[in-house]
Amino acid sequence: MTIEATGPRSGGLLHILGTGFGIAVGVGMMIGSGILRSPSLIAASVPSEFWIVALWTLGAVHAALGANVFAELATALPQAGGSYVYARRALGDIGGLIVGWSNWISTLAGIAAASVSFANFLALVWPAAYDNAAIVAVAMQLVVFAANISGLREGRLLQIATSLIKTLMLGVFVVAAVIVGMRVSQPQLLHAVAPGIGVMALIGAYQMVRGAYAGWDAPVYFSEENTDPSRSIPRALFSGLVLTAVLYVGVNVALVAALGVAGTGRSVLPFTTVLMRFGGSLPSILFAFGAMMTVASCANANIMSAPRVLFAMSRDRLLPRALERVNKGGSPVLAFVLSAIFSLALAATGEFGTVFGLIGTLNSLAGMLVGIGFFVLRFREPDLERPFRAWFYPVLPALAVVIDAVLLVLFLGVDVKGAYFAIGLSALCVPFALIARAARRADN
Repeated sequence: MTIEATGPRSGGLLHILGTGFGIAVGVGMMIGSGILRSPSLIAASVPSEFWIVALWTLGAVHAALGANVFAELATALPQAGGSYVYARRALGDIGGLIVGWSNWISTLAGIAAASVSFANFLALVWPAAYDNAAIVAVAMQLVVFAANISGLREGRLLQIATSLIKTLMLGVFVVAAVIVGMRVSQPQLLHAVAPGIGVMALIGAYQMVRGAYAGWDAPVYFSEENTDPSRSIPRALFSGLVLTAVLYVGVNVALVAALGVAGTGRSVLPFTTVLMRFGGSLPSILFAFGAMMTVASCANANIMSAPRVLFAMSRDRLLPRALERVNKGGSPVLAFVLSAIFSLALAATGEFGTVFGLIGTLNSLAGMLVGIGFFVLRFREPDLERPFRAWFYPVLPALAVVIDAVLLVLFLGVDVKGAYFAIGLSALCVPFALIARAARRADN
């Protein structure tokens, strides 16, 4: 039976967004802690230029397969809330809840990871921040949350400005790193064969790559606030992804050219190491400020997205109605407050690895369910208007589902904590859905 979303009772969402914002929020959510912190971790576990480039390229192709599916779903169902909307429409309350909670927690983890990284980068210019990382992370979140609660226009302006700055910054870094590599030695060639690298190391590395690409679907969270979603959403999805992939591969190639694989793996912050070689301490300090801008932009994109998941779940009566309330500025204010409470608690731990490690697992779980829902809707609602139809149906959409399913199994095998969390989250959604269903019946 088809489950229709109830209409918005608040009527407060603004319709002012376009392709530019979609690209900015996609780039903003992807480019953050992942690309700044994971290159050294990946180089340490997978010491091969070939595999490093291959993994980052594979991440882009994998995300593009998902974008192909999401572009159709977002234009057919242009509602706030992202993939939760599609999962619930196709799979009912339980499937919707699993995807909704997975996306919400994933965005909170992104906020927390970005704020912790902000504190770590601040410590490069203000050492006292190192011993007060949790306090700094919480303070950064409070500032960004306050700006977004004011209204959609404020959040939009902040996102576009910060995404532009950090994109230019990474582009400049690639050039600087290549120059350093040319000064030190001849450019290093990619090895065709990488002996001695285990399968588990590749899986663990790809989990980090998957986490770094998390957020490519950010434009769909704002479909309902877009002036022309049937055209803007597909353009924003693919344009943002291509731009980010070029930067990601370029950054990793540049790091290897400048430091070598071993040097990249040994450096906790290889970006600063490269810039110190390029021009002494001043470029490194400037990069620290740029890195803080990068992770703050990522946090802003996640902060804008998380409340819209709660808003959509509230509109479908899976959460209290209060979370559907929108202020004059177009922000679901109580959904922002609830998201802030949980993300602040997560950031207070001060642990980057713990909060970031959940993202790849949760995104694979949600991606697999949405992919299944895509086929359910194609079969059950063939007459649903679809302004964008997924390319090479059913082969590419089926490939996306298979990849997410395989990766989920592999990720759960290397991430025991993530496995327990995903299983527990899914199990909790069953009684939660039954309680919500009973509450809806009582309201009627």
